[in-house]
Amino acid sequence: MKAARPESAAGGLLALLEAEAWSAGLPGAGRLAATAQARGFYQSTLYQQWEMLHGLLSEYAAEAAEPHQALRKLFEVADSRVRFFLPGAWTRLVADGGADIALDQLREWCAGADPSLTDSLPAFGLRPWAERLGPAILQLLQAWIVDPNPEVRRAVVVALRPRGTWAAHLSWADETPSLLVPLFDAMRGEVDPRVAGALGNALNDVSHGSPQLVLALLHRWREEDAGPQMGMIARRGLRTLLKAGDPRALQALDLRELRVEMQASLRGSKEIFPPSNLIFDLVVRNLGEQASAHLVYEIETTGKLAGRPRRQRVQAGTYLLPARDTVRLIVRERVFDRKAAPLVDGPGCVRFFLNGEECAEAAFLIRRP
Repeated sequence: MKAARPESAAGGLLALLEAEAWSAGLPGAGRLAATAQARGFYQSTLYQQWEMLHGLLSEYAAEAAEPHQALRKLFEVADSRVRFFLPGAWTRLVADGGADIALDQLREWCAGADPSLTDSLPAFGLRPWAERLGPAILQLLQAWIVDPNPEVRRAVVVALRPRGTWAAHLSWADETPSLLVPLFDAMRGEVDPRVAGALGNALNDVSHGSPQLVLALLHRWREEDAGPQMGMIARRGLRTLLKAGDPRALQALDLRELRVEMQASLRGSKEIFPPSNLIFDLVVRNLGEQASAHLVYEIETTGKLAGRPRRQRVQAGTYLLPARDTVRLIVRERVFDRKAAPLVDGPGCVRFFLNGEECAEAAFLIRRP
């Protein structure tokens, strides 16, 4: 998901929301922009701005003779930029009512496959109910899990991710991830790549605190009946463990020990000035039989303070190494300053790992003119 910046006065979002909400008949919507500014809208973070708009739209809908119908009407006529805020507004509006009414409407909107709701509906529509109801939400979402629309199925997985997107950790799922096993089991045969990808992301969340649970699930699924997207689910679900070179994750993906010789070289000058694009040429000679190799590299640079280097591991993909043959790969990386704090002069390097074993290293020097 791409990072976004808080809305500025030049963006015109408040004016758009006010005009469309007023046209749809939300009482009091004509004061939306002024109220938001008075509450510090432009001084708030992006997430705080979104939360403020959810609240304002809910407040104005509540003033209508038929509050539910008022928000439904706004959804029907609104610009996609406005629809983005309606799941959060809806969940606030019906917070004191039954979950069934709230979830039925969210499911209907989700089934419409509106791109503006892809992330906002699970994050701001469904997730608050998951936080409030705890594991009981799983029973209420059974129909979503088997819905023929992949957007509906995906919304369930995204909303119940233990660590989530645009939201705090879902405490009950993060602390006791085994509660999510029935959901994971029900969706292991997923055929849609986007839903399968979301399931893999949820498993990766679990792997941070309960790696053995994820490994056991994937092992059982492969033994019983692997679905068509099992490869993607496993790769995404194990990606954090793969970055760390965890041998259990490597074994789960059939990435065995290799017999290789590897050379890495940096193109151009070995002295770089941030921001710089680095291009590394890798030559991998496989001394054994044909095998799959998962490439991870760790880039180490100086930091803003001497003696405190920065390190970051990156997954570069899985490659087929033909038997007793040579493969040439190219890796591109970028070295840049962060938060206006320039890196100090000093050594840097990139270490390359195949199936968890360090195989090569390339050094460079950060030096400013």
